[in-house]
Amino acid sequence: MSEINKVAVIGSGVMGAGIAAHFSNAGAQVVLLDIVPKDAEDRSMLAKGAIERMTKGRAPQLADPAYASRLSAGNLNDDLEQLRDCDWVVEVVLEDLAIKHALYSKIAPYLRDDAILSSNTSTIPLVELTEQMDEGLRKRFVIVHFFNPPRYMRLVELVTGPDTDPATTERARAFSDKRLGKTVVPCNDRPGFIANRLGGLWMNAATREALARGITVEEADTVLARPFGVPGTGVFALMDLIGVDLMGKSRLSMRNLLETGDPQQTHTEGLELFDQMAAKGFAGRKVGAGFYKRSKDASGKPVAEAVDLATLDYRTQTKGPELAKSFGMDFIDQAGDRLADYAWSVMGPTLSYAAYCVPGITANPADIDAAMELGYNWRMGPFKLIDKIGADKIVARLQAEGHDVPPLLALAADRGGIYSGKGLDRKVLLPSGEQADVPRGPGVVFASDLTDVPVFGTDAVTLRDMGDDVALLTITAPNAALDDLVMSGVSDALDVVGRDFKAMVIGSDGNHFSVGANLKKALDRADAGDLDLVADQLAIGQATMRKIKYAPFPVVSAACGQALGGGCEILMHSDRVMAALESNIGLVEANVGLLPAWGGTTALLLRKTAELGDPIKGAEAAFDVIAAALMAGSAPMAQHAGYLRLKDGVVMNRDRLLSEAKAAAMTLATEYSAPTKAEITLDAEAITKALEPRLIALAKATADAPYTVEIARETAHVLAGGEGGPLTEEALHALEAQGMMRLIRQDKTVDRMRHTMTTGKPLKN
Repeated sequence: MSEINKVAVIGSGVMGAGIAAHFSNAGAQVVLLDIVPKDAEDRSMLAKGAIERMTKGRAPQLADPAYASRLSAGNLNDDLEQLRDCDWVVEVVLEDLAIKHALYSKIAPYLRDDAILSSNTSTIPLVELTEQMDEGLRKRFVIVHFFNPPRYMRLVELVTGPDTDPATTERARAFSDKRLGKTVVPCNDRPGFIANRLGGLWMNAATREALARGITVEEADTVLARPFGVPGTGVFALMDLIGVDLMGKSRLSMRNLLETGDPQQTHTEGLELFDQMAAKGFAGRKVGAGFYKRSKDASGKPVAEAVDLATLDYRTQTKGPELAKSFGMDFIDQAGDRLADYAWSVMGPTLSYAAYCVPGITANPADIDAAMELGYNWRMGPFKLIDKIGADKIVARLQAEGHDVPPLLALAADRGGIYSGKGLDRKVLLPSGEQADVPRGPGVVFASDLTDVPVFGTDAVTLRDMGDDVALLTITAPNAALDDLVMSGVSDALDVVGRDFKAMVIGSDGNHFSVGANLKKALDRADAGDLDLVADQLAIGQATMRKIKYAPFPVVSAACGQALGGGCEILMHSDRVMAALESNIGLVEANVGLLPAWGGTTALLLRKTAELGDPIKGAEAAFDVIAAALMAGSAPMAQHAGYLRLKDGVVMNRDRLLSEAKAAAMTLATEYSAPTKAEITLDAEAITKALEPRLIALAKATADAPYTVEIARETAHVLAGGEGGPLTEEALHALEAQGMMRLIRQDKTVDRMRHTMTTGKPLKN
């Protein structure tokens, strides 16, 4: 079978464009095709417009604007010849069986005999999609269902049929895993597959029970969100995002596709509300009005509103109820409480239905958990929630209320839960009573697999043996926030690695590499006037960064999520970085009134000077990045900024990050020698003169925040090398520390720090 290098995506709507963009992110050449609009001057205008929009918005579809060069536009009348050299053709057209059949017949003559053909459908069974295909095409047809937005949502549901060639299945699975970076969950050819089958019941039940019990949308979203590890949008705000009109269509689709006795049928009854709202134009966020909307009062002041479910009139939005601290997984014990009973009326059927659906929609309960965690961003899937709440409690309440108990749920109550074991020995209970491995992609490694006693640890860091003479250092502080205790722990761990290992990886299973310095601790010290402690923390941090850089063994950092401030500085002092595609990396200290002073300013100056071959140009380039507090929104964009080097790796699948980092560490360790101590000669006068126009431009651009320029001047002073001349790395670090200490003594810096701590947003002052 050939490699997948060229892909065609047919359909340039939101999903089609997103899928095309992400294949481009994965390095494939992509042709995007759509119909020819009536009377169009440009016959490929739909696909061209979609490509133009891929770099726009807060969450652009392309991880790097340069990837647009991998995309070309065409139409289904003039450009079918382009399909002949495509390895994979993805259909993303209307959810109409007749339209899909007509398309497949039209494109079939142009498809290579080893090309994959897939559909992104979420509602039409594969057996119906393939009923008019010849045997050869049926063998190469699969459903690969992406979630929106395709770049960011990690779930892909893979559906095959009785005629699908296993080689086709494996090609689609492997590419989706390693190149597209997705967790591939196999699904049976059943309506809604996994995530939307279960998510649909959850949303329908939440709406139906809210109507019946007089629960407001704000109450519902508070009750069903954080207490259960569900994103803060809850359920009604999520339906606004999906589209209220689409919820109505999905409800009817499930009613038509599912058997009469399927428990979901009950929860699709009495929900004409969706159609009524759509008829009034309340279709959700895409039209600015759904269960929630924002409007303005007579004075033009923004007003947040929510719909009254009984009247469908808007009213001023209220804050969600302040739930008692006891409200959480023990809601099941609070029968008689209005909100606890509502939670049970939704979560009880949802969790029971998850058990009912095994093995109907998939053979392994862990697949359902993965689908809900990755497709709906639940922190815990339904079976993990069952274990957390207690399967015995759920069964007892279902029985007390006269409900049927699915066999798997009854078995879990008898066996003490669904999951058992830890790490690589983790097992999941099957309906047969057997224990199965929790599925994972081949070669995937997690920090939680390393269940042996740590070889070293403090309250802030843990060092474990990854095998093959590689150690894994994990920062255990919340969100891996950095302070003197963390940096001292890192320093001590480096000593252990130097004695007992050949290489070290810094990383974890967490969502973030490091959110940066512990701002609260620094603020408390500044408020208390303990500036000597701040200076000590600076010295410890700088010394530890140099120790990482010049260790006698390779240090590889595994970056993901946020790697900000000090977290970014760790990356910049590592021998190699393996960064997940969706990494937000940046020296953002200017936002809190500071400058990068754990070696970040120096590291970027050295890196940009080496890249551009001139210290003045290097200083200018570093200034532009640091003064703007630039946060790169992807690993490729971090390479452009200079936070990452071109030789640093971009890992598409987050689950493969630690294994890729370990492999890089092992490769470097074969013939490793520490880098030569850095030195640079800086012409302070020339650099200062070169940076002055940038400071003037910054002053104009930030007229509402003049303190930004004062911070930038301190940065410029470091980049000029103070008085200039030949400078060691340590000398530049000393300049960083001096600039930092001057800034932290300023009330305006403290104001910025406090504002960020309380609001999460930078202060303009």
